[in-house]
Amino acid sequence: MLRFEITQNGKAKEVKLDSDDVVIGRRNERTAVGLDLTPDDLVSRTHARVWREAGEVRIEDMGSRAGTFVNGDKLDRAQVLRPGETVMLGETQLILKAALPDRRKRNAPSGTRNPNRKRGLKPRPKPASQSEPAPMPADAKAGLHIELTFDGKTQLDVYDRDEIFIGRKHPEADISLDLSGDLLVSRTHARIWQTRSICWVEDLGSTHGTLVNGESIDGACVVNTNDKVQIGSTLMRIWHVAATDVTHGDAARGEEVPQTQHEPADSTSGFPELDSYPVYKEEDYRYYPTGERSAPEVDAVMKSRKSPMGRIRTTHARALDEPFGNGDGAGESALMEILPGLPAQLDAQADANALSEWLVKQLPNWLPGVKRAALFAIHHDTARIRVQSHVPSLNPVMSDTLAHRALEGRTGYAWVQVSKKESVRRLSTQTGLYVPLICAGRELGILCAEDTVADSEFSAADLAAMMVIGQMVGLALGSRGSRLGEEA
Repeated sequence: MLRFEITQNGKAKEVKLDSDDVVIGRRNERTAVGLDLTPDDLVSRTHARVWREAGEVRIEDMGSRAGTFVNGDKLDRAQVLRPGETVMLGETQLILKAALPDRRKRNAPSGTRNPNRKRGLKPRPKPASQSEPAPMPADAKAGLHIELTFDGKTQLDVYDRDEIFIGRKHPEADISLDLSGDLLVSRTHARIWQTRSICWVEDLGSTHGTLVNGESIDGACVVNTNDKVQIGSTLMRIWHVAATDVTHGDAARGEEVPQTQHEPADSTSGFPELDSYPVYKEEDYRYYPTGERSAPEVDAVMKSRKSPMGRIRTTHARALDEPFGNGDGAGESALMEILPGLPAQLDAQADANALSEWLVKQLPNWLPGVKRAALFAIHHDTARIRVQSHVPSLNPVMSDTLAHRALEGRTGYAWVQVSKKESVRRLSTQTGLYVPLICAGRELGILCAEDTVADSEFSAADLAAMMVIGQMVGLALGSRGSRLGEEA
């Protein structure tokens, strides 16, 4: 039994947990949570785990978005948690009061499995023999490819989405791959997704577990084409075919392949054009300076990332040097109202921090449809991208992949959230704008705007207006000799 003091919104309470192995998070339909920290929305659904082992209490982060902090230090591995130490999860504070003595529950039969108890952590499964994978057939389809072997029969399923859930069909969850014929499969057993054609598999607290190359996994694990994934009695091989791989094949056969305007193809870039882009909600993001954006450098880091919160697709692109005022309609009209006084208003701000705070509060007044706004600053000294200012108070999300494309291509983007068929995970925002902030070639940050209304979409005119604002903001910051993220 564990005892904690929990402080939320300035109010403290004490809780006793009748278990020696507790998952901490927010109640959800997929994973049993022993300590529910709802309504703190900065806490992930499965955020951290606390358990007793060899007379000590231990704690680990479970791949949460915001991280788990013990006495101010961010957890990167499991560690001992001592009475009196402070744990921060989102905006909630936990203090371990004491680990109460073990007490066997009355009438509990020996050997009964506790469904809330997770299996002990195991090392990352050894890779399968890396023989050369079979070449992609000429008629290969883009999407997630799942090769299934069950009861001596093999089949190949292709999904035109970036995320699928595996289990047995039931009304409480959207199961993409139904394995009802396999009695060892849990109702919601596992999840498979891809980011940048890197495939992941995650066990969702199933009864019999998920195996990769014969070893049980806890949480998420990268899988390669030759890895053997076992769910129940079903064996799988998993790989992803990108839309660009398919179009390259079309080009080889002499078919014309359309390319996005202002975006020349560059196969060596670590931030190529994608059909959709992953969105994350992190404390900060890695910044790749110019000259350090090759595919090998970026891919090595992307393989260590957790699953995204959702995905977005670009709808409009506009180059930084594209002239404004050529048929931009409503965007031009909205901008003409604020442009005359904008330089003086920018110059009136005391410093870069004050300017960014003022700016994000003004954007919803300037551009129709803007419900949220954020300015992400580039910290060149630490090579990080961090949120500088945002409205409302809810921490913003971002696709750092698309943000780097905006910086690298000197291009602004309008985007929309992908459909439910393509991503089960839904963002709280529907459409948005990303504009790079650049002055004299120096990358300063990203200016973002979002609309939360269902089925809304920012137009090319909205993007054009936002681009002009972004250019003026970049010049205002650069002309002061002060830069975002570098002031005390």
